[in-house]
Amino acid sequence: MKELVIRLSDKVTENAEQLAELITSTQNERYPVLKWEEEQLYPARVELVKVYADALKLDAKERTEKLEKWGQAVGRQFAQKEGITLDMMLREVPEYREYIGTVLKHEGLKSGISAAEMYELTTALDTIVNDVVYFFSLPFVQYEKELLMQTQATIAELSVPIASINDKTAVLPLIGVMDYNRGTALQEKVLKEAVRLSLEHLIVDLSGLQTTDTYVAQQLFILFDSLALIGTVPVVSGITPAIAQTLISLGLDFGSIRSFATLKQAIEYVT
Repeated sequence: MKELVIRLSDKVTENAEQLAELITSTQNERYPVLKWEEEQLYPARVELVKVYADALKLDAKERTEKLEKWGQAVGRQFAQKEGITLDMMLREVPEYREYIGTVLKHEGLKSGISAAEMYELTTALDTIVNDVVYFFSLPFVQYEKELLMQTQATIAELSVPIASINDKTAVLPLIGVMDYNRGTALQEKVLKEAVRLSLEHLIVDLSGLQTTDTYVAQQLFILFDSLALIGTVPVVSGITPAIAQTLISLGLDFGSIRSFATLKQAIEYVT
């Protein structure tokens, strides 16, 4: 059986370039955009056919280690390619499975192997294909998560705008929903800007907030305390009846923080 597996592996390797050409042609028809990446995709496909072939000869542990190493490197490389998506790449999987499966069946029948041995070979191939998909997909998923986190961080930062009124006073309008990412950006960016601008007063306008709950109040209290520590006096504006009722229902109040119903009143107070 071992000699047969080696022979099968060698057979697949011999035809690596031919299979890569077929897959490249098929994929270019499906996704014309991939033609622009053919210079890198073609050799990667040749390499993958050889990876499949080598994996057939390895035991389970060695096979997993080899495929994981390959998947991390190649998956990351193509995940970063603009215009290449995971679903495009996974459309190639049946091509490899079909061709290599055909080689196993043809050579196996020629060698007169038993049904049990054929089942063992096809099971091994299925396992390899599944591992290839899994380890190749992981870097794509991780890269998408990284991009999402970067986008969320950028959006959160842009959602904490500080507008200067004069040399010592600025306004921070809070609009929309306060979530974790925005709360983190609020604490980091506002304090840095308050120090950079040497602010004496910072008006935090709440009129655009969609919700006011315990989490929002906690973030505001942390911000107010932090501002006081760096010498900036926080002032609150935009206290609508709905916000006031919510704060009362939660048993919260801004204590010594001066608060006003409108931004205009707050500006008049600090200027």
